[in-house]
Amino acid sequence: MKLFIRRGLLALAAACLPACNSMTATSIETINLAIRGKANEVSLEHIRSVKADSLFIRAGGAEGLYVAPDRSGERVNWYGLTEQVQTDHGRLTQLLGMESDVLTPLAPNDPFVAGLMQVANGTQIVRRVDYPLAYQTGLEQHAIYHRGPVERIEIIDTMHNLQRIDEDIWMPQLNYKATNYYWLDPVSGRLRRSIQHLSPSLPAMDVTLTRLPSAGPAP
Repeated sequence: MKLFIRRGLLALAAACLPACNSMTATSIETINLAIRGKANEVSLEHIRSVKADSLFIRAGGAEGLYVAPDRSGERVNWYGLTEQVQTDHGRLTQLLGMESDVLTPLAPNDPFVAGLMQVANGTQIVRRVDYPLAYQTGLEQHAIYHRGPVERIEIIDTMHNLQRIDEDIWMPQLNYKATNYYWLDPVSGRLRRSIQHLSPSLPAMDVTLTRLPSAGPAP
């Protein structure tokens, strides 16, 4: 398997997350590889070796693994060495330390807050999105939701029956449209995997919750 992790993730994990210090890799890079169309490889065994909560992201030809402190709650900060990914109820809400930073917080009436499993067909909301490095702030992001089927989805190397929820987004100021896909455990409502579009300048991100040893709230 390929991963896009910052070189030196092991050092960060040893300093910030002692439970992760078994994480090693021969090639450790970042999401910026995906922006430049490059890739690298790290074995599946490295993913399994992480002892803390971890999030796996595939973007274009590059992939990465991020770790978080135990029992982080509903809003989780996942760390690399010089970059950070934030999720809120499973939706990517912030990228920091990358070539294209993104800030897209949930709206007060966001379906993710109430629980995406409960969302009704046709539900609509408007968020505000910032791209700080591009000096673009307060951009509108319109979203509309549709319930899809229960599908067999792979989480690393195991198949699961998960409920699919589709999110059509439209950013009129950028003339940008995309569809995000979310797969949730139909019993717990936990978001296990998703495909999320954050910016016209970034590839789609295939996000998988790979390990969650804690019993805390769903990230």
